[in-house]
Amino acid sequence: MSECHRGSRSGFTLVEVMIAVGIMTVGSLGILSMHHAVSAANRSANEMNTAIAITERWVERIDRDALSWTAEGMNSSALTSTAYLKEIAGSLEPTGWFTPVPSDTNNEAAAFDFRGRDDVDGNSTKFCTNLSMSWLRQGSSARVDIRTFWFREGYILDGPKHSKWVTGADFRGADCDAATADGWELGLAPNVEVVFASTVVRWTRREAP
Repeated sequence: MSECHRGSRSGFTLVEVMIAVGIMTVGSLGILSMHHAVSAANRSANEMNTAIAITERWVERIDRDALSWTAEGMNSSALTSTAYLKEIAGSLEPTGWFTPVPSDTNNEAAAFDFRGRDDVDGNSTKFCTNLSMSWLRQGSSARVDIRTFWFREGYILDGPKHSKWVTGADFRGADCDAATADGWELGLAPNVEVVFASTVVRWTRREAP
C-alpha cells in the first residue's frame, strides 16, 4: 500500500511581513532624506553659480566704465562723468560699500532676480550687488571691490523675514540700498551667502590723432 505525501505550502507570518515593511520604511526614509539633501545642495550650487556670474558681470561693467576715464586726475571731468567710478572722484578716502546706480536704468541694476537677470523694476530681487572703491595711485589707478549677497534659503514668497534688514522687509522685493546691505552684517548674519571679487582700473590714455 503506497503512501501519498502532500507537499507542505510555505508562507509569510504576520511578524515577518511587519519586519519587511519596517525595513522598507527605514530604507525609503533614507532615500527621501538623501534626495532632500541632494536637492538642497543643487539649489545652493545653482545660487552660488548665479551669484558668481553676476559678480563677474559687474567686473566687466567696471572695466567698461574705466574706458571712459581718459584723463588723469582725482576730479577730472573724464572721471566725474563715468557711470560708476565717479563715486571715488574728489576724495582721498575709500568709498565704503555702496549700491551702484546705473546710468542705463532700463538695462542695468544692482538687484537681480533668481535667474541672475537685472531686476530693473525691483519686483523680484534675489541677489544684491555692492561696490567699494579705493585709490591705489591717487588720480591714476583705483581698486574696485564687488560683493554679491543673497538669502540662501531660496526664493520664498512672503518670507522668511530677516532681522538684519534695516527696513525689516523680507528679501523678496527688498531694495538693495547701502544702509540695508550694511544692516545685514555680512559674514555674521545666518543664511546669508556672499561672493567677493576685485578689479583694478586706471585711466585710459588716448593718443592724439
